[in-house]
Amino acid sequence: MTTEKETKKTCPVTDILENLRAQLHTEGQLPAKARPAVARVARIVTEVTLGRGNIRNFEELAKAAKELEQIVPSLGAAVLASLKKDREEWTAHVEQNTCEAGICFVPRSAPCQVACPAHIDIPSMMARVGHGDYAQSLSVLAADTPLPDSCGLVCPAPCEDVCVQKAVSGAAVFIRPMKHVAARCADVKPNLEKGAPTGKKIAIVGCGPAGLTAAYYLAQKGHDVEIFDERAQPGGVMRYGIPNYRLPEAKLNAEIDVVKNLGVKINLGHTVRDAKEFQKKGYDATLLATGLQNSKPLGVEGDKQDFVIGGMDFLSAVRNGKNPQVGPHVIVIGGGNAAIDVAMTAFRQGATKVQMWYRRNRAQMPANPHEVELALAEGVELVEFWAPTRVLPDNRIEFERSRYAPDAKTVAPVTVRADHIMAGIGQDADLSWLEGSNIKTEWGNIVVDQTSLLTDEPGIFAAGDIAHGASTVVAAIGSGKRAAESINSYLMGVPADYESLKPQRRDEVPFLESTPAQRVSPERAHIEEIDPQVRKFSHEFMQFDWDEKVAAVEAERCLRCDICIGCGLCELACIEVGAEALKMIETKNGRMVFNDFTTPAEKCIGCGACTSVCPTGAIIVEDRDGYRVTEITGTVVRKQALEVCSCCGETFSASVNQEMETRMELGKMTRGGILCPTCARAKSAESMQQMQWMTSVF
Repeated sequence: MTTEKETKKTCPVTDILENLRAQLHTEGQLPAKARPAVARVARIVTEVTLGRGNIRNFEELAKAAKELEQIVPSLGAAVLASLKKDREEWTAHVEQNTCEAGICFVPRSAPCQVACPAHIDIPSMMARVGHGDYAQSLSVLAADTPLPDSCGLVCPAPCEDVCVQKAVSGAAVFIRPMKHVAARCADVKPNLEKGAPTGKKIAIVGCGPAGLTAAYYLAQKGHDVEIFDERAQPGGVMRYGIPNYRLPEAKLNAEIDVVKNLGVKINLGHTVRDAKEFQKKGYDATLLATGLQNSKPLGVEGDKQDFVIGGMDFLSAVRNGKNPQVGPHVIVIGGGNAAIDVAMTAFRQGATKVQMWYRRNRAQMPANPHEVELALAEGVELVEFWAPTRVLPDNRIEFERSRYAPDAKTVAPVTVRADHIMAGIGQDADLSWLEGSNIKTEWGNIVVDQTSLLTDEPGIFAAGDIAHGASTVVAAIGSGKRAAESINSYLMGVPADYESLKPQRRDEVPFLESTPAQRVSPERAHIEEIDPQVRKFSHEFMQFDWDEKVAAVEAERCLRCDICIGCGLCELACIEVGAEALKMIETKNGRMVFNDFTTPAEKCIGCGACTSVCPTGAIIVEDRDGYRVTEITGTVVRKQALEVCSCCGETFSASVNQEMETRMELGKMTRGGILCPTCARAKSAESMQQMQWMTSVF
């Protein structure tokens, strides 16, 4: 039976915090006089969730909650009740920095870096591009991938899906091609060296992204690595499954050379027929990274006929130089990235009419939206909500209305004639060569331990699509990194350092200077592409090189989530002092983010409360050249002229209202001079004492 402890997924501390934030961020929810008191409580609770709490927080929080109860009874009472009812969990948060629900104290890495399967330090990489330091940007990339240029061209960019700029302006930072800019413009390549020899020998079966990545890291650890692949050229799916117009051969070859230069030997034309072949030959470990080379059949009656072609088989034949001709009418079944590549390649191989028939609609296609746009621009027709039922001998295919269609029960099946029908619904692997081993398979994939990627055969590991199912190049890179760490652990008898595979800061990069308007601009840069009606007949690279100056401007839109961890302390401190100059919103994953870099210019009083609570240095308030300057991750949001106190001689920043009040009330005593807040308060107190004395005398 499942216990309450096992099902618990909430934390009383964060529940209180979310309620307080919701009150602060809902317009008109709180009277103005209550907001500083609510912000004070929320700030204390936030510090507890960040691990900055101590036993004194209980006293401070209880006192603040009691004061809040006098202003907003329901909120103050809720906090006090939680402190009493959930005392044990509050104590664990404060004294042990532990959260039973596992919500608090988690690393606050940039969402883009977390979403990237290779965990590339994206903010540092982009900031270096913005500074024009392409060699250092490439070095940042090289720490997490041997294939930065390929990623910059073909990655579906899961990083952009979670970019917090998307929540601010509606348009994510254009991250993907930044990697291509770094790889193209770097005048110095990263200094990679093979580690000191360990005497261990490793065989890798498959020269695709997972195999190349594992070899890249294992060689740097000093192991002797050989790759075996049955094809004539290295690269796996990057060469034989991705068209040249998306990933040019020369760029791929250059990245493979980086791996070879580490001493990795690549043996081509080698077909493995026994999973334990390399164990028998004396290798210390084997990694199976063969990918999924075969096209998945349609799985309907008649799908074995000659005019029905597997999508991956077609793409492979084109890249092999076999020049298969198709058309003039081609129907592609499927809605993923592979189906898009098949459809666009069909035009380049003779088709004049290409249709994609898909069982759902465009919004539900798994293909990258930009790839879909490219295909439609070239003339590919998308036919939604149809599923194939059988293929007839006379080049006809029958479809029925998909159950996902709103009119599924009323539309009759249709039969369509086409010269070729291509299956773009997935990939399979031939696993017959695993017979005779203890390696298990399930759903067409090798079964592995999800942490170590070790199979049931000692010393044999598996990574990439063959282990996890069809995915992306960058996912295979992430899998290859994990395999390398596990294999090194296995061979050297040391614990695997899986922590090193988590998102890491690879560089300390200064902020880019940017204007408030640019930081929240919805104007996302784009890459110029060759005219669709010209490129559709060519296998040459389909886009123009992205101008590095445009890339640098786009990099300024990055909100630097590696530095600003989205804790919201600065906003709470600003509300607490009554300035209300900092405006943040909450993203889907609970991270706070600035959505307004312009309000501080009007409301910031230069008090420095924000920078005093910021745990990372994302906000800087400092005096420069006669001004008090407030910066948020590199953007100057406020410049205030510094005044010199006529009493103590210290410089200070005065808002217009403060300055007028000081001049009016104290001008005579200071002969028109301006007092700093401390001296103004002292003078005011002195005046009050004099008034009281005069009143008592007269």
